Amino acid sequence: MKFAIDTKFTTTSIGVGEFAERVEQLGFESLWLPEHPVVPVNPSVGPGGVPGAPIPEGMAQNVDQFTALTVAAIATRTIRLGTGVCLVPEHHPIDLAKRIATLDLYSNGRFTLGVGAGWSPEETAAMGGNFARRWAQAREAIHVMKTLWTEDEPEFHGEFFDFPPLRFYPKPIQKPHPPILLGGRSRYVFQRVAAWADGGFPTVIDPEA
Repeated sequence: MKFAIDTKFTTTSIGVGEFAERVEQLGFESLWLPEHPVVPVNPSVGPGGVPGAPIPEGMAQNVDQFTALTVAAIATRTIRLGTGVCLVPEHHPIDLAKRIATLDLYSNGRFTLGVGAGWSPEETAAMGGNFARRWAQAREAIHVMKTLWTEDEPEFHGEFFDFPPLRFYPKPIQKPHPPILLGGRSRYVFQRVAAWADGGFPTVIDPEA
């Protein structure tokens, strides 16, 4: 049986490299870090999209997950490193694809992309995403990134993203690309996994999402 650690790091946490090195020594299979670039001061919903639920103060203290995972990659040799989860609609897919491919390079092919779409309308809007269509945006962004990772002169013409042929490097170490795991509570999570991901880690299913 394999065990993973899903945790967060803040400015007051133990060093990421030191922690990652220790959990690798203890035999853990993987280390996963979450993401919340910003947290609204006056939220309409709390974690999981629950109206009136408080947002824990520590959620606003997260460090950047990709920077932290790069530090972990340098300090380790075998443990897999993942995002649990990356809020894809809050990123431009070209920039995100570059960061992922670079992390896969520096970790020697140990990265797994855990994908989510977020539950905070204010956070998504602040980061430039379309909350009402966040899953459609996430799906297209994943398509964009797969195109960038696998084609010599990638181009894309979609609903949310459009660009002419480009040169894009580095390509990921893992072929055709790092594994993509889909998180979420939606009743559609299994259909989404089948359509555009490599696996999933759903929690409690929300029939309204």
